[in-house]
Amino acid sequence: MQDRGVVYKLSLLFCLYFSQGLPFGFFSHAIPTLLRSNGVDLEIIGLVSFLAFPWGMKFLWAPWVDRWHIPALGQRKSWILPLQLVAIGLLLGFSLIDTEQLASGQWFWLFVLLGLMNLVAATQDIATDGLAVQALPPAQRGLANGMQVGGYRVGMVFGGGLVLVLIAQVGWHYGFVALAVLLALVTVPVLFLRESPALAVPSRAESSVVRPDAPVTASRVRTQSAWRVLWHFIRQHHMWRWLLVMMLYKVGDSFGSAMGKPLLVDLGLPLDVIGWIGGGVGMGAGICGAIAGGIWVQRLGRVKAFVIFGVLQSVSLLGYAWLAGREVSLEAVVAVNALEHFAGGMATAALFTLMMDACRHDEAGTDYTVQASLQVSIVGLAHGFSGFSAAAFGYGWHFVISAMVSALVLLLVPLWLRQAPDIQRSAWQHCKA
Repeated sequence: MQDRGVVYKLSLLFCLYFSQGLPFGFFSHAIPTLLRSNGVDLEIIGLVSFLAFPWGMKFLWAPWVDRWHIPALGQRKSWILPLQLVAIGLLLGFSLIDTEQLASGQWFWLFVLLGLMNLVAATQDIATDGLAVQALPPAQRGLANGMQVGGYRVGMVFGGGLVLVLIAQVGWHYGFVALAVLLALVTVPVLFLRESPALAVPSRAESSVVRPDAPVTASRVRTQSAWRVLWHFIRQHHMWRWLLVMMLYKVGDSFGSAMGKPLLVDLGLPLDVIGWIGGGVGMGAGICGAIAGGIWVQRLGRVKAFVIFGVLQSVSLLGYAWLAGREVSLEAVVAVNALEHFAGGMATAALFTLMMDACRHDEAGTDYTVQASLQVSIVGLAHGFSGFSAAAFGYGWHFVISAMVSALVLLLVPLWLRQAPDIQRSAWQHCKA
């Protein structure tokens, strides 16, 4: 893939991150809306987020994804293509759920499928992140991360917004069949992926393990313990400073935005309107924010963009606080939703770029996954307890608290910059940061 054009790289990554965002959007946006519309308590809605545990634990099997593959397909394609097909099958499985049982509280099979979908998407994410880090030189990472975040957010709003519209218009069954067809279409570029042989070369410590007479059915490199890989990554000089900032950067945003959809339900908006707001406005604003973030990461420099976008992310949460507890127009709801998606896309593009800079080339997929797992685990905890905050303090104060937490985290940036990890500084030498 390193020999292919930039357009192909960006298009492929956009499709792959779209594939991950679609199920996660359904899980994080559509499910809270559907639950709240059926009268489920805010506390329960928040706790449902713990079904996303594979995203926080994926570092445990990341070394295997980095090391085991089918040579005929390629190091990353060996995982990406089969997992895409499994995800399509799971979406078809969602279409078979009896919605009458959902209305009566029979959520068991829905939760089983959600857990499996999160497991598939999280594992595919390991391979995709490794592909992205290895294929993108530091100078291309800003724009590429804008496209990646854009693809992910488009997938999220399709899964979290369009699905609500489809359910309202054509019913549960055909809505999920349509999503499965859509996921099949974005899988087509994966069929043309041809990885550079360099991507499949094991690390120096493991290169002697591969035997010349080994069968071509799978890679036979030795995989280190996930805990050992995690420890080696964390113990790099000054890495803990970056990890502290990275883990907390999106906590306030997650804590606040988790209650965004339940707030819209309690404001009296019907499901299809909420779906159009998220799927139409959210998609447009999310794409624009991610692409703008990727461009301005290069123009402003990584660190400056990281801070500025973090401030905008905090301010966007105050819009929901303003909506709470009063009669507002549909235009106001749309504007607040657009601002939150735009700011979130910019902040995520900056965050992902710096996460890539912290990855070692030989362990790209695992290093990125370690960071993502730590970040998702902390963010997931914040998401899980958001319902208790909204129930105890009300929507208004909940979003104010979220904005304050998001802003205060930025005070840790000077601590990190004082002695940033060497691997990040090395990446910054190839471009202005």
